[in-house]
Amino acid sequence: MKVPEQNTIYKVYFQGVSDENSENISLTFFKFTQEQNNLDAFPSFLLEYNELARKKKVYSFANIKEILPLGNASKKDIIQFYVLLLTFTGSNDKIKKKGILIANHKSNGFIILGEWPYDPKKNENSATLEYNKILSKIIKEPDFFTKVLLIN
Repeated sequence: MKVPEQNTIYKVYFQGVSDENSENISLTFFKFTQEQNNLDAFPSFLLEYNELARKKKVYSFANIKEILPLGNASKKDIIQFYVLLLTFTGSNDKIKKKGILIANHKSNGFIILGEWPYDPKKNENSATLEYNKILSKIIKEPDFFTKVLLIN
């Protein structure tokens, strides 16, 4: 799979408590810059994550209302979307929030489509390996994170 273009953006809308406020609940995910964006460990992660969710150590629910691809983004051949949101304390005791948009692609399997929030310096250096390590850390040390939420 080739590297996405500069203007590859996915706007994710979530269902609100009522239809009146659901349009305001959204996140914007910007291109994932790595050419290798496969998350081969994601299927096994899902199984283990569901077990942690039953124990109330992490949270999971279906809440994605719509995915709007903008620029060069595409939903072609995508079976399902997931949003993984994390809150944790950084090295300088500052609370950090991170999100990734994951898709189940017909021919490529689970892939990273985008990152949130947008930080051009950080996003240039993001790597799939980093996210595979994060998935592993969520399963092995869920208490490291303040909040972990998987939305589909």
